[in-house]
Amino acid sequence: MISEIKAKRTAEPIVKFVVDCIADKRYTDIKSKVSVKEDEAMTPDLLEEIVEDFLSFNDLPCIDKYDVPCSFNPSYEYNQLEIYTDDDGFEAEYALTTNSELNDLTLVMRFDRLKFGRIKAYVLDAHVM
Repeated sequence: MISEIKAKRTAEPIVKFVVDCIADKRYTDIKSKVSVKEDEAMTPDLLEEIVEDFLSFNDLPCIDKYDVPCSFNPSYEYNQLEIYTDDDGFEAEYALTTNSELNDLTLVMRFDRLKFGRIKAYVLDAHVM
């Protein structure tokens, strides 16, 4: 099983790329670093529909880029990126923000371990937590 520290170090640049693509509305670019599982329906088009519908429904202007700090209150330790490891790889959950505030939408990604230490990344969902 991969350590949580190594999993976070592996996931962070890919999660950052996906979040920045969402923030810039470059959903089709996500395919350059993230695969689409054959048995899953989460495509860049569906992700776009989910995110844009969420923004519209909640009257929010945008999703922040990955590096925008979250002004979470109360001020106790809060991690926007959570990692959950298992024998086959790990999952990453990233709490999306708008104008530095949590907006309740969470990006969920899966990272499967392949041969020779390689990782294959997938977007599993974007949903309200």
